[in-house]
Amino acid sequence: MQYQFGFIGCGNMGGALASAVAKTVCASEIAVCDYDEKKTSALKETYGVCVEEISSLVQNSRFVVLGVKPQMMESTLESVKPALLKNAGVVLISMAAGLSTSAIRAFAGGEYPVIRLMPNTP
Repeated sequence: MQYQFGFIGCGNMGGALASAVAKTVCASEIAVCDYDEKKTSALKETYGVCVEEISSLVQNSRFVVLGVKPQMMESTLESVKPALLKNAGVVLISMAAGLSTSAIRAFAGGEYPVIRLMPNTP
């Protein structure tokens, strides 16, 4: 395992969680990816985290934080199924409102441990 935490999606909530984790975990143990390179570049510049391609991040992270919108979860997880299969012991962490752990497992195509959380930004 190369990374302790991998963040898919670095918008408001994903970026806030990545920033919080970067204050307590070594930056070399954190990977981020987002379709908006400005978001990942800002996290890299501020905290020194690693920017990775999504499949590599999923394959090499112990905890994968899914910071994507609920309507994007199925397609995101579908795109990384092969990488998930190569990562024994991966734990998925979702902050997507309205999606059950069983729905996330079904989208991911396996019996992965899933943690749901809802950050309170105020």
